[in-house]
Amino acid sequence: MGSSIIIEKDDGKFLFQLRDNKPNINNPNKWGLFGGGIKKDESPINAAIRELKEELDLSVKEKDLELVLSMPLIKKYVYKLKINKGLHELKLKEGADMQFFSIEEILKKKNVVGSLRWFLKAHHKQDIF
Repeated sequence: MGSSIIIEKDDGKFLFQLRDNKPNINNPNKWGLFGGGIKKDESPINAAIRELKEELDLSVKEKDLELVLSMPLIKKYVYKLKINKGLHELKLKEGADMQFFSIEEILKKKNVVGSLRWFLKAHHKQDIF
């Protein structure tokens, strides 16, 4: 359960987070999306806004996020955020690394979160991206 954010740069590449290599976390040392759990009494979009602030020190408003996937039965939501910032303008506060990749580039990597790989393969030919 949680809210994730697929962040698209104005050049068409997407920002992915390399998760920390700690055995006590889900998907250690794998590339994934920014985001995290939804707190009690928190809306999915507010969780996405909070996670962007916590993980990237990025302040956004609800109007900046577009819901692209909603699975309320399992409480999983994916939002899209468009930005015009480079890596040097972003501050990684959680995770081991961050990098911009095209969908094709990230799918070639071996260490990608399994559910992200499925999501990208299933949706990258649609209007989501």
